[in-house]
Amino acid sequence: MIQLSAAGKRYGHKLLFERADCMITPRDRVGLVGANGTGKSTLLKILAGTESLDYGSVSRAKGISAGYLPQDGLALSGRTVFAECMSVFSQLRAMEQEMEELTGRMSELDHASPEYAQVAERYQRIEHEFTTRDGYAIEAQVGTVLSGLGFRKEDWTRQTEEFSGGWQMRIALVKLLLQQPNLLLLDEPTNHLDLEARNWLEEYLSNYPYAFVLISHDRYFLDVTIHKIVEIWNQRIHLYSGNYEKYLGAKTQRLEQLETDYRNQRERI
Repeated sequence: MIQLSAAGKRYGHKLLFERADCMITPRDRVGLVGANGTGKSTLLKILAGTESLDYGSVSRAKGISAGYLPQDGLALSGRTVFAECMSVFSQLRAMEQEMEELTGRMSELDHASPEYAQVAERYQRIEHEFTTRDGYAIEAQVGTVLSGLGFRKEDWTRQTEEFSGGWQMRIALVKLLLQQPNLLLLDEPTNHLDLEARNWLEEYLSNYPYAFVLISHDRYFLDVTIHKIVEIWNQRIHLYSGNYEKYLGAKTQRLEQLETDYRNQRERI
């Protein structure tokens, strides 16, 4: 779905990583780990397409829709919380409006006329697509995700600018989950969540139908949500299968082997 080949990136004069090869497949659940400053957020932005590589290449399959949630810095205003979240369904709402207009036209036309047949055919096509895309359930979907991430019903009609930065990030997360991109990129999504909302997000991601990559310092959250680790270490990218606990065990073995190889090399020298 998306592949990095011989990838390298610098931040100013600092080399973050180089000669990196990595592939994200359509149902991957990836945890991106590494020490602070190694380039995790930068790599996430590269996958999102908001930053470019300095070396190597990135290939994306046709039709990828990447949705990126940064750690902070988002500010929403001008709409209620519910209206802001409903905005992700703008195409479906436009279809719904056209269906209403077509219904009005059909009520005014002679049912035996060619024009009525054309309008009715158009209505049937739109209504079929609207139903297929679950258009009649979008308000319920918005309510479910808002409630899951801790918004009370009385919050739905408040203006987004009334909320603090942490709650603004929750609204952005709600919108992203409703969009359901086929590559979901989350940078510390649990930073602004309480335990109940974090547990809800954990359950939501376990049923997510597409690939996601996330950065988190919450070890338990990683353990239960991901099945692959991408680690940035020593200016390289290393891949591990399994959750975070398995990654720790595999990395310990790997470091022990490197130390053994180094000692053997020194003895031969």
